[in-house]
Amino acid sequence: MAKLNHNLSMAIALLSSILIAASMGTSEEEFMITIPPEPEPGFYKTMEECIEKMSRECGENIVKAVLEDEDISEQCCVELVRGMGKICHDDLLQFYVSLPQLGFNVTHLNIRGHHVWNICISKTPSKM
Repeated sequence: MAKLNHNLSMAIALLSSILIAASMGTSEEEFMITIPPEPEPGFYKTMEECIEKMSRECGENIVKAVLEDEDISEQCCVELVRGMGKICHDDLLQFYVSLPQLGFNVTHLNIRGHHVWNICISKTPSKM
């Protein structure tokens, strides 16, 4: 359970730091996230397993691509498509949307997430 909380916290901290840096006048101390109860038993365990399938660098690259329209490296696309997979990608997007403190526009985040997935499909070689 401690490992789950650590990994989930790392993912949230990463996303939070990007949002904090992008927002004007909000210090890190003012920004707090409350993780909601699991929508179904085992959901956070599944999220932990998803997070472990991608390097931190690629996780940052993908998050920035979704939130800030940053270019995605081919290596990170391979990690997303072949390592993490569509189900994990979609579940993580939905998890971020479930955090009201982040103030995401659900429609925009889903559109951007789908767009990033499609870019990565086109950048991922069929076999390596």
